[in-house]
Amino acid sequence: MKEIGLTFNLKYLLLVLLFLSFQSCGYNLRESPSFFLEKNIAVVSNSSSLNQLFIEELRKTANNVVAYEVNESNELDLIIKINNHQIQRFSSAQGAGARTVEVRIDYSLNFSIENPVLSKKENYEIRDVKYIAFDDSQILAMEAEESDINKDFIRFAIKRMEILSASLKEWDYLP
Repeated sequence: MKEIGLTFNLKYLLLVLLFLSFQSCGYNLRESPSFFLEKNIAVVSNSSSLNQLFIEELRKTANNVVAYEVNESNELDLIIKINNHQIQRFSSAQGAGARTVEVRIDYSLNFSIENPVLSKKENYEIRDVKYIAFDDSQILAMEAEESDINKDFIRFAIKRMEILSASLKEWDYLP
């Protein structure tokens, strides 16, 4: 019996054609257009390092972000006021000799989003928790991992803010 199989070149050609068809129809993996992309946004907060990191990450998704001050609110699309922004670490599991073996990291963000055009303001709170293994001999690696987790928390909060601020968009209001 003869076995019918595709040659390597034909398999490669089919793979390229499949890839091109997905790209031509606009299919993207885990990427969506940002609601903040064309918005003028003001962020009002204190100058903590966590808020600075938040503003840096927000600038990656939005073109026009003004930090710490609200100038002419007529030109702003959104005002984000950060009331409380913190990350806390707790010992969540202990091993032999009462040594910490797992650390719980709590993220909390209390903020308000205001749409100056509609004079609409809403207060929100975002919370998240992550657990990481703790090892005394790998403190530097744990600090790097904690830094990455902080950025993940902030990216998650920005995605949630996009969803929440979409509810304050202009076309929800019908005169």
